[in-house]
Amino acid sequence: MRTRRGFLRNTLGSCWTGAALLEQSLFRANQARAQAQTNLPSLFDVQQVAKGVYAAIAKRQAVLNCNAAIFENAEDLLIVDTHSKPSACVALVAQLRRDVTKKPVRYIVNSHFHWDHSQGASAYRKMNPRAQLVASESTRRLLSENGAERLRQSVEQMRTTLEQVEKQRAQSKDAAEGSRLADQAAQIKSYLAEMNNYAPELPDITFDRDLIIHDKEGDLHLAFRGRAHTLGDVVVFSPSKKVVATGDMIHSMVPFIADGFPREWPKTMRSVAEFPFEHLVGGHGPVQHGKTYLQGMAAYIEEVAVAVERQKGKTLEQLQASITPASLKSLSGDYGKFVIQNLGTAQALAGGVRGNVAQVKARLDAA
Repeated sequence: MRTRRGFLRNTLGSCWTGAALLEQSLFRANQARAQAQTNLPSLFDVQQVAKGVYAAIAKRQAVLNCNAAIFENAEDLLIVDTHSKPSACVALVAQLRRDVTKKPVRYIVNSHFHWDHSQGASAYRKMNPRAQLVASESTRRLLSENGAERLRQSVEQMRTTLEQVEKQRAQSKDAAEGSRLADQAAQIKSYLAEMNNYAPELPDITFDRDLIIHDKEGDLHLAFRGRAHTLGDVVVFSPSKKVVATGDMIHSMVPFIADGFPREWPKTMRSVAEFPFEHLVGGHGPVQHGKTYLQGMAAYIEEVAVAVERQKGKTLEQLQASITPASLKSLSGDYGKFVIQNLGTAQALAGGVRGNVAQVKARLDAA
């Protein structure tokens, strides 16, 4: 596989040494600037999952961030997913340098193309010009074709939310609520300003099924096992640490199926379950241990898809009335309790199921 650095080395020949020295000096300058940023917010709860593997669990923000998985190599880091904005990546690196390691970020993996997982990539490239962005072929195409439009949608959504927040703030008589709404409005305004001139970053390394990064600390396996949450979801698996990072293919909340493939998604998840991992870092929610909730999520998506298929002649309203948490066997046990715990209320789960029924109805026969 030809990389950007390999291409430059072959093209520049003897000039490569000078180019490499320039690249190193740029990296050191960027690193110094990042280390000087001491007033950055703490946006993540960074947890050690195994030796040399960390989960950055996103704290609640007005503009959604995803989790990130951090795999520590001998000389550098591989990070899975880049949140909704570059500043979140800068804040995460500051946390890592303060609390974990000062090793540079060398590889960034897009698990899929959604905006809350992909819009921060430019920050890593500015901090380290050697950093390389990796994804599936399908994800690169989706970012190229849809990245700008998804950004526009997120900006429009945030502008609408800002109007609502400002209206609530103006009507609020409670000081504490007013302060919370003011902070929420400030976060949204910051996001809108930051993304004003943003352009999607495209991966410079892609693969079809498997890519292995060899390192003294242990190989990292990047794998595409089929369509699921999107057309191009990939996972990162560390055989030596027995940890897998899955993006939104597998996580701890109600799945988002609007870009998904409900007939195939459960099969893809079960294929990922064949990896011998003990810990799972999903795109949202807490770290999972074992495969119980993976199997529960697969069963849930499968059950909703089957229920919608069996009642194809019904309207959406009729489907949503008949397919409820109480009617779904997959939500009757530990998996249902787990999702409620992470969503906060049973009402939130009920709303999630209604949304999933609508998404499955729209996507059941996706090509």
